[in-house]
Amino acid sequence: MTVDVSQFLEIGAFAEQLVGQALWPHQLAFARSDARYRVVCAGRQVGKSRGLAIIALHAAATRRNYSVLLVSAGEVASRRLLAECATLATSSPLLAGSVLDESKGSLTLSNGSVIRSVPPSQQQIRGWPVDLLIVDEAGFIDTEVWRAAEPAIIARPGSRVILASTPWGSTEHFFRLLWHRGMRSPDGQVAAWHWPSSVSPMVDDVLLEQIREREAPHYFAREYLAEWTDDVGAFFTSVELENATKDYGLLPPEEAVAHGVVQVVGGVDWGSRNDANTLVVLGSSSPPYDERGRLRYRVLWLEEHHRMSYDVWIDRLVEVAGMYPFGALAAETNGVGDYPTLQLSQLLAQRGHHVVVPVQTTAKLKQDGFGLVQLLMQQDRLELPPHPGLLRQLSALEFERTESGLMRIAVPDRVGHDDLAMALCLAVLQLGRNELPLPPAAAWDEDDWLEVDDEMRIGGGW
Repeated sequence: MTVDVSQFLEIGAFAEQLVGQALWPHQLAFARSDARYRVVCAGRQVGKSRGLAIIALHAAATRRNYSVLLVSAGEVASRRLLAECATLATSSPLLAGSVLDESKGSLTLSNGSVIRSVPPSQQQIRGWPVDLLIVDEAGFIDTEVWRAAEPAIIARPGSRVILASTPWGSTEHFFRLLWHRGMRSPDGQVAAWHWPSSVSPMVDDVLLEQIREREAPHYFAREYLAEWTDDVGAFFTSVELENATKDYGLLPPEEAVAHGVVQVVGGVDWGSRNDANTLVVLGSSSPPYDERGRLRYRVLWLEEHHRMSYDVWIDRLVEVAGMYPFGALAAETNGVGDYPTLQLSQLLAQRGHHVVVPVQTTAKLKQDGFGLVQLLMQQDRLELPPHPGLLRQLSALEFERTESGLMRIAVPDRVGHDDLAMALCLAVLQLGRNELPLPPAAAWDEDDWLEVDDEMRIGGGW
């Protein structure tokens, strides 16, 4: 049975009576705004995803033949938001009958309206006529992807845009520019909201204050106060990270040879109980040379596994090494890493792959490795995928000078982990020891890059 939703055109009534989940006051003010561009900078646990899902579902359910497009920083994140829309609809006795078709990429309603989810790729986004464009984690979206998405609303009368994100991006990033514009002088075109964690009625203020006391000020400001910290104490600047982040998807290992990948280097960081086992694979970029004839590189693949036994992780690394042609695979031997590195080396050697490079991580090695990462970024010779986990870790790296004159570089324990960042560091250090052969030109056909449906991997086209 379908329901006449005309009596629920007001979104507050729609959320409370049809969906069964009343919007909180800060969400309601945002949802009721008529501004063509609505921009929100949000901290943790403020109900951002739930609010966006209700807004998307309301727009589609109360209008005929309406088109909603969901874009997020990674295919999985986009699909997760679409799944929340679908769950809200199918869980409502009054809305469930309106769902005609539900797939991993779209939700179709009986009134002809469709909610679609796409990864952050120029090729995937172009071509859709859109009435409501919702960009989640917009701070992590490449500007070129935004330029491909924004024109989709031009030819649709009354079309709207919603940009939501944690604070991320340089002062020139489109999300930050529009947010500041909407905060300084809101009007019918652009309006903005600031949602620190304290705005949520569910947040424990006492606990929030305890977190403030034990966390680094810039971390608390970014994650809970929803404020840009502008690189305070950071090794990498936001500008360096933003410029290095490009619009492309990672290449699954099983497709490496088919895409002409001749040789790569990699880095492995072994996780302890609270850390993750990580792998980062580097290869030649496209175009392979810069204007000065120097080789360019990109992260082709990465994996991050929490609570995975070393035995299972070693088997996975052996599997990946059977598909990606490694010239060198650096593995950390510090602490728990000594035996797993030996075991990995032996198993790969048995298969004819003598590629494992045992590495003892020191302050000097981290200074050299991250220094090289920074240099390649500044030279526009290292490309990073729009992977929030990797970017957050690189952004959180702090440095201090030791008495010996070296830099101590790490993500503070109170802030988070650096497992992906360390795997990247180890991989980059192998570039000086392994000149990567160039792939054939046909290998860089952008339309052939695959999407990967996995929380630990980013899919999508270039």
